Order: sequence, then C-alpha cells, then structure tokens
Amino acid sequence: MDAYDSHLVLSFVGETRLLEISEDDVLDEATISGFDSDGQTLLAATTLHDQLLQVTSSSVRLVSSTTGQLLHEWSPANATHNNSSNGGSAAVSDVNSDEGPNHVEVVDSWPSLAPIVDFIVMDLERQGQGQMVACCGCFQDGSLRVVRNGIGIHEAAAMDLPGIKGIWSVRRSWMDAYDSHLVLSFVGETRLLEISEDDVLDEATISGFDSDGQTLLAATTLHDQLLQVTSSSVRLVSSTTGQLLHEWSPANATHNNSSNGGSTSITLAAASPCQVLIASGGGLVWLLDVSESGRLEEVSGTVMDAEVACLDITPVGADSNKATLAAVGTWAMQVQLLSLPSLKPVTTEELGSEIIPRSVVLANFEGQAYVLCGLGDGQLHNWRLQSETSTLTDHKKVVLGTKPILLSSFTSQGQRNVFAASDRATIIYSNNKKLLYSNLNENEVAFMCSFTTSSFPDSLALVKGQQLSLGAINGIQKLHIRTVPLGEQPRRIAHQPATRTLGVATINTSASIGAADIGKGYLRVFSDTTFDLLASHQLGPQEIPTALTSMAFGSGAADASAEGTTAGGASEESGAFFIVGTAVIKLTEVEPSKGYIILLSHTPGSNSLTVVETLEVHGAVYNLCEFQGKLLATVNNKVHLYRWAAAAGGRQELVSDCSPIGVQVLCLHLAVRGDFVVVGDLMKSMTLLVYKAAEGSLEVRARDQDSKWLTALALLDDDTYIAADNSKNLVVVRKNPDAATDEERARLETVGRFHTGEFTNRIRPGSLVMRLPDSELGNVPTYLYGGVSGSVGLVACLPRELYEILAALQDGLKKVIKGVGGFDHESWRRFKDERRTEPASNFIDGDLVEAFLDLPPDKAHEVVAAVWPNAEHTYEDISRRMEELQRLH
Repeated sequence: MDAYDSHLVLSFVGETRLLEISEDDVLDEATISGFDSDGQTLLAATTLHDQLLQVTSSSVRLVSSTTGQLLHEWSPANATHNNSSNGGSAAVSDVNSDEGPNHVEVVDSWPSLAPIVDFIVMDLERQGQGQMVACCGCFQDGSLRVVRNGIGIHEAAAMDLPGIKGIWSVRRSWMDAYDSHLVLSFVGETRLLEISEDDVLDEATISGFDSDGQTLLAATTLHDQLLQVTSSSVRLVSSTTGQLLHEWSPANATHNNSSNGGSTSITLAAASPCQVLIASGGGLVWLLDVSESGRLEEVSGTVMDAEVACLDITPVGADSNKATLAAVGTWAMQVQLLSLPSLKPVTTEELGSEIIPRSVVLANFEGQAYVLCGLGDGQLHNWRLQSETSTLTDHKKVVLGTKPILLSSFTSQGQRNVFAASDRATIIYSNNKKLLYSNLNENEVAFMCSFTTSSFPDSLALVKGQQLSLGAINGIQKLHIRTVPLGEQPRRIAHQPATRTLGVATINTSASIGAADIGKGYLRVFSDTTFDLLASHQLGPQEIPTALTSMAFGSGAADASAEGTTAGGASEESGAFFIVGTAVIKLTEVEPSKGYIILLSHTPGSNSLTVVETLEVHGAVYNLCEFQGKLLATVNNKVHLYRWAAAAGGRQELVSDCSPIGVQVLCLHLAVRGDFVVVGDLMKSMTLLVYKAAEGSLEVRARDQDSKWLTALALLDDDTYIAADNSKNLVVVRKNPDAATDEERARLETVGRFHTGEFTNRIRPGSLVMRLPDSELGNVPTYLYGGVSGSVGLVACLPRELYEILAALQDGLKKVIKGVGGFDHESWRRFKDERRTEPASNFIDGDLVEAFLDLPPDKAHEVVAAVWPNAEHTYEDISRRMEELQRLH
C-alpha cells in the first residue's frame, strides 16, 4: 500500500541492476539478495501480498520485500505442465493459492505449436477436410503436431445391429448418475440392452414395455417411471418392478379431434421430465402430464393448421422440469411456438423453403434460449428465444450437410450441447454467447443419444449404418492437437500417399553442443495414420537436411524395368521416392559449396529405407518439388531441372534436363503451376520462370522489382502469387501478360499488402474444415500459413462481389471496434519493412469483420444501417455471410 516507489530495476543483457532512492533524494545503486543479478530481467513488480516478483529467462522468483530473501522460485524445467517455449505449452501461474501467499503453481496450460518450421495438409479420407501435420519445437523438444478441426470419438465398443430406427437411454431413477438401459427401435419391434455389473451390454426385457411395437420415444420421468411411446399408445412403466402403470392412446383421448380427419396412430412424441407431447395424423396434438401417482393425465389437445413434422418440449425457462413452451415444425414449412398447457400458438416463423422440417429442439446455451430447426436438405435454422415475450429473433441459417438433420440434446462435461445427426454429423455449442459448430469425425450418423455409465462416462451411443457404437468424445472445441514427440529437431516434412507414409527430415542436436558440432541429420519415415516410426536413414557427417519432397517420376520411372520394379527396389506400382536435399556444413565456408540430392524408397511392411540414387551438387539444396514428372531443385542461387533416365547396366539415374539458370542471390522457395515456376529469393523477392519443353530450357519471364526478404511462397492462380517476408507481411503480386510493352510484361506488379504480425515459415493450399459444394463459399481456394510464434492463419481468395461487401463492412467496423491495447487497426495492418510503410490494400482482416457476429444485435443493426443507408444489405444478410465466412476455418 506504499504511495511511493522504492527501487528502479534496470535490465541489461546478462545482468540486472537496482537503483534505490536515498533519504537525500539521490539514486544510488542497491542490492536485494533474493534478486538474480546475473540474469536479464523480463519483468519486475510488487505483488498484492507485499512480495517482490522478478522474472528472468530462467525462472520466476518471489522475494520478501522486508528481508530481501528469496521465498520461492519456479522454472519451466520443473513445471507440473512442462511448458517449453520450444514447442511445449504456454502456462498461467497463480501466486495466491491454497498453500499460502508464498507458493507459485501452474493453474492452467495450453499447447503451443511454436515454432512451426514446416507443415503439410493431408486429407486421408478424401472428403475435403484436411489435417495439418507440422514440424514444431526446437532441439530435444522437437515434435510433430497433428492439428485437426472437429471432434473425435474414442470408440469403446461396437456391434452390428442392422435396421435401427431410433435409440434412447433410460435410468432406473431420475436422480441416478448413470444410465441403465439402451432402448433400440426397429420396424415392428423394440429391444433393450442393459449394462451388467461386468460392464457388458446384454439384451434385457422390461415386462411393461411393448416389445412388439416400434418405439417413437423412451425416457425416464421426474417421478422415477419409464416412458415408452409407440405408434399405438403411451405407456408408463415402473422403473423398479417393470410393470405397466398406465397406458394412454389417441383412441380414448378426452380431447378427441378425430372428426377433423385425424387418425388414432401416434406419429411423433416429445417429453419433458413430467410432460409428454403427442402428435397424430391430421395435425392432432395432445399434452399429457405424468403424475407422481403413476398416471398419464390428458391436459389439452388442439388441431394444427397443417400436418406436424417435428416437435419438442425441452424446458428452457426458470423451471427445468416443466416446459411452458412447445416448438412444432409443420408441413406448411413453418415453426410455431405453442403455449403450455393451453397449446395455443404464440409465435409463427416462416422457413422460406420448400423443404420439410425434420427436427426441432429448444435449447439453452449460456443462459440464452434458442430454437433450432433442421430441414430435410441439411440446412439448420436457428432463432434466439425471448423468454419474456415468447418471440423469436435473430434468425440465422447454416448448411450442415446434404441429408436430413435429426437434432438431439446431450450433456458433456457438465455443458449442454446439441447433436445434429446427418451425413456430416455436427455438435452445436455456444461460446461467448455465440453458436459454434464443430464437425464430428464420423460420417453418416443416423441417430445419437447420451449413454453415461461408470465404465463409459460422458459417452455417446451412435448408430452409423448397420452398426451401434459407444464412445467418449474429445473436448468440444474448434481445434484438437496431438503431439508426436521426436526428441530431435524436425526440419522438413513430406507426405507419400502411395505408401501411406510421412517423411520427416530431422537434426539430432541440443542447445548445449558446441558450434563445431552441427548434429546428425536423418530421414524418418512414419505411418500417416498411427504415426509409428517405420524406418530411418542417417545422413553423412556434417551433412544436414535442407529440403524434402515425395514424388514419382514421369514415364522414365515407369519404364525402368520389365520386371515391374525400379532400381533400388521402388515398385513400378507406386513409383514413389522420398527425395532429400542436403548441405555439407564446413565452418570455413560462408555458403556451403557441396550438397547432395538423395533418392530413397520405402517398401510397405519393411523397417528400412533403400538409397536409390545420390547426386552431388555444388551447393546447398534449398528446395525440391515435382515439376511435370521431373525434379526441380534450387542449389544456392541456381534452379536445376532433373529427369529420371536410363543409364548403363540397366539402372536409372538423375540427369540434368536443361542448363541451370541463375536467379538473384539465394533461391530459397519454389512454387510451380503448368509451365511456370516462381522462385522466391532470400533478398530479391520473386522471379517468374517459364519452362519451354521443346527447347529444353528455363527462361526468366518476369521479376518483382521491389526487393523483399522472402520467408514463404505460394501460387494463388496462374497469374497471382502470394509471399511472406521477414517483416511479417503478406504480399500478393500479379503478372501482366496483356501489357502493351515488354518492360511492363517483365514486371510483377504488387496488388496486395497486409501486415500479419507473424513471421511466416510456410504457406500451403488446404483447409482444416469440410466445406459443402452447395455453400456460397464452397469452392473458394484457401491457403494455410504458419510460423515462428506457432499461430496458424488462413487466406481465402474471395469473389469480387463478396470482397466489396466485406471491404465496406470493414471500414464501418473500424469506427466501432477498438483494437486490443488501443492499437489503431489501420496502423497495425499497414505494410511495413525496414525501408517504408504503406497502407494495407486488397486484403480483408477476417478477425475484424467476423467480430461483427460478437456485437450486440442493436449495435450490429446500427453498423449495417451506417454502411448501407439505402438498405442494399440487411442485418440478416450480413450475418449469414459472416457465418459462412467463419465456417472457412
């Protein structure tokens, strides 16, 4: 609580000094014994409990402010969650814990990908959803990180049960923590599975259940009874004795509306803990109360204006056991809210579609009630439910799949979620008052229910095709990260689909070795599904891997052998090689004067790699890529093209296909498309080459005249190229083949600039989400980038019309949303390097425009009205576009 400061802490490289104000108001050098004076201080502060805090590169020190003695010290090396900054976890520490004010402990941690040195995107199931495999970390903390979008299920049990038409879990008592039975519905019959004491699912019977009828609904009631609804009746069964307590059917209903053309067959049912809502043909609807005495009491009935397609009475009000509203979807393509118990309509919403609603659910997320409605074509409509007025607002629509959606609520880790079963199963949840959608890594899920037992906590029962499976879900979040420890530094990675393997070039070294020892280089081969190590090859002394690719050569490889195998054992069927580019490091050389291009083959099932060819080159091999069935390589400042050709003795070898071409300073990056090759230089930006097959030559077609130190490169299309530089910018250039003069055609024009704040090491085409072909952005090209800080970004090439809409919205949001820490948005996103700064151009800041969805509805309406005063676009239109954009990542 002192009003005045006592010390100044000064940080220097390798030391810390303190200055103290004396009684004579003079600053004198001072010491505090608990402070680390031999370390560079990163932070110094006074804590709430009158201790002094010092953070250095090695530890966090807590020092007594009265005695100056060290009270406690914490370091990443002995953290509970090992959070190495070289690929470990980022951590938060708490000074005030239950163990006293002088104790520091880790309270939470998050995985860190830093630094991402290289990565690939692979779609193993060929369904349009990729997963990133990244080379992360440094030295012994190096690892592969598998990053995927969506939620996985750890399958614990599965059985073949064809013909399932519905599935529900029930408990013996409403207050039981665990479920006791699974109710399975088939055409013309119902079966029950019971979890035994040995955790085995065995077939069981409950005498009060109708086993000869197809179940439409099964549940446990608030009064510890079991509820079964079939097409003929509603049955209330004792959960202890299994005896039938009461039965109700439409034929003997008090509110009998059969005169209106209805039938006595039940078509749909929904339940709350003490209510049942029944629908029959002709739009007939009844509400039943479940009494504690074991009777079904008919409360009310009504006739809807159209046939009922779906219904739900999940309580979303103050009373979690009794519903006051029912949601009903009808064949009139409407969703209606009915007041309970009167069944009088209070709200009607038009779906604006010719597709029948298949499922509707009332759900409560983070204190906000919603109505969700799934249609037969995979579309999902959602509204916010205003509980005070029973009105629906903020209508939004998203596409989850292409087949009918069946919605059901479930609880995971204490949080309520909604499962959307379809051809692309999705879990719907809320974060920061915003609905989010995560794909389940399971396809064609027809039915789902929660099934929690002592052996299967927080589990789901899923029906997929002809199979019933039980499994626990991973944490419900956007991205999931799996770590594959390597114990060494990964440098490059390549995927070989033909053998279902990954090649990883690594360097086995540590931070403590001397400068003369550069470590040992390896090529490691892993399974692309299990990530088990399959084979390894060690490079020569003082030789490090600098480039890696996987490819099959053109016709030369196929003609290599009449016996169907290429030299070195690579089969003609796959024809795939891992090709490693290396550099031999000598401390006396400024630039490597020697390197190798090494071809290796891996035969599936073997634990070894075969060296097929080794070609010595005059310099370091900085990049390798396939080009028209040939191998393109950059060696120091030259670009080489090699083909796989026949040699003496019936073997194959790499031979030069054309004269190497010198390009600028150091050729670090390559990107190819058609006959064009774009080379990224260390200092001189981009150069466009064209390959003339008839002449067998590479020629310079155009250059970027503006010097840039490039760190990554990719091609957006035939004429447009994107690159990252060492000033943390993204730059887009375009060639101009239709220009009037040769000079203009030889110049690559800069058309886009954007500051990311990320030192980018790699840009690759791909996406981590599954996109639907009929979505507005279904065919938009996307590119992922990653870099030193471990962040993963996405660049999408937008249609012109959408870009103009987003540009206008971006300008409007700049006036409303303030940057973190008071940063001005335009200043932060400006292109800047060591020579100049320029405004960002032709880029949309996705983080900024998607913040539109986080605005309160009234504020968002104001933004739309200000940007489009003539109502060219509405709030609903902009919200829909933003949600489509959000689903790109």
